[in-house]
Amino acid sequence: MAAHIEFGADVFSEHGLTLLVDGTAQSHVDLLDPTHLFFEYTRRLGHVIDASGAPGVPLRVLHLGGGALTLARYVAATRPGARQLVVELDRELLDTVLERLPLPEGARIELVVGDAASVIETVDGPFDLVIVDLYSRLEAPAFVETVDFMGGCLRLLSSGGVLAVNVADAAGLGRLRDQARAIARADPAAAILVAGDPSVLSGAEEGNAVLVAARGELPPGLRERLLAQGPHPAEVLTGERLDFVLWGGC
Repeated sequence: MAAHIEFGADVFSEHGLTLLVDGTAQSHVDLLDPTHLFFEYTRRLGHVIDASGAPGVPLRVLHLGGGALTLARYVAATRPGARQLVVELDRELLDTVLERLPLPEGARIELVVGDAASVIETVDGPFDLVIVDLYSRLEAPAFVETVDFMGGCLRLLSSGGVLAVNVADAAGLGRLRDQARAIARADPAAAILVAGDPSVLSGAEEGNAVLVAARGELPPGLRERLLAQGPHPAEVLTGERLDFVLWGGC
């Protein structure tokens, strides 16, 4: 059965629209201000984008999962000249989004309809940033928890590049642990950071966490940026605290 795709007006913004698939909010876009990131996890991902490379310098970005192309629009607005590739499995969703919410003129955004797990095996890198946001309603494909997939994403990174993953999780952090462990097993030397609401990162409540990894060092000041700029309350796990959450000890 085809999904029911619709757009809801944003009561908090005169120009914002929320993409809903079968009644579940998937993305939010403000066409007049693409730097307006409404959902908490997208704001945290926005901080990762802002911390990547020098301010304003164009990036090469791979988006695995398109939604309403919220983050691709953000990159185009904040990094003029950026080259972006967006991979989206659902052609109907992509066509509907583009009809209602066209991309800005001049944006260098290439759109590919395909399966992310297959595309990363053939796409030409490197990328300064790989963003993974793969959900159908509230479910992520099983391959995002595999060493092969996470390892493939890491291999596409340029020197100094960053992998950023949206992890929508139930209480208990099972999905976050599986995906972070897959990264650690794919590259034991990878630097890893997790940001989110403290109640989510404690495992007490369901919600979204942002998982960030790099084959070398993470962008300077990223932890401080995530803590200072919110959304609040904000928690960032690194080092021994992250090891305890992921592995049960240091």
